[in-house]
Amino acid sequence: MPEPRTVHEHSRRRTMLVVGVCLALALLLAACPLSVVAVQQRLIKPPHFAISIAGVEFAAPCPPHKFMCDDIVNWYALWRGDREPDGSMTYRQLFFVYLKPERR
Repeated sequence: MPEPRTVHEHSRRRTMLVVGVCLALALLLAACPLSVVAVQQRLIKPPHFAISIAGVEFAAPCPPHKFMCDDIVNWYALWRGDREPDGSMTYRQLFFVYLKPERR
């Protein structure tokens, strides 16, 4: 018959779980600014997207209903678009950064 687990084993398991969750959260928080620096330095290609959630649109690097961007831009921006009563979209810039010039 197996021995019952002690209070010390439960406490140690709970501590390891808390440490693991904290470490995962710290890595996630560190990944955000590191990815911004990597995009700015052109180490990774900046993502192009436009998503709509409950009438609010998020887009990068250009809002699809307002601006026409080239495939290669010297900046990167994140936009939030709110639908107006007349059906148009009003965009606000949430984030902007100049990108390092491309090497040729």
